[in-house]
Amino acid sequence: MIIAITDRTIGRTPFLEQVEAIASAHPDMIILREKDLSEKEYERLAKECLRICDRHSIKFCVNSFISVAVAVGSERIQLPFGLLIANKNCLKDFKEVWVSVHSVNEAEYAERMGATHLIYGNVFETTCKPGAEGKGVKELKKICDSVNTPVFAVGGIDAGTIGRVMVAKSITG
Repeated sequence: MIIAITDRTIGRTPFLEQVEAIASAHPDMIILREKDLSEKEYERLAKECLRICDRHSIKFCVNSFISVAVAVGSERIQLPFGLLIANKNCLKDFKEVWVSVHSVNEAEYAERMGATHLIYGNVFETTCKPGAEGKGVKELKKICDSVNTPVFAVGGIDAGTIGRVMVAKSITG
């Protein structure tokens, strides 16, 4: 499964053109991350991105803004672990609840709270989190072994590192 997570600060092409290009490549889903926007700005951008995703039959996922996900009719929400805890009673109407986790304890708790998918990272160093050391594949393996929920790895994964990620995930129980 290939998931594109947006970052409008990367690239020189206007953002919606980038989203259009990504959607036309047919990933399985696009997560609109853009955490620095106000809720109103985010909602405006989410509506445009959802239109693009719908046009290409790509799943669309809202990040963090539960009220925006509801307003635009998104069936998917992606939350940092802290927002899952704060909003665990507001998520029952979502088809998919993606939660970012950073440890086995967080992964197990997120699964108990109804997370349908987990995102673990950053596995390797990445430009998205300058100075943040990669957590490595050993912790990824521990998380995969501790839950039944699908775990997706992010952060610094490229052609040179993907093999290590796949080995860590494939040798899980």
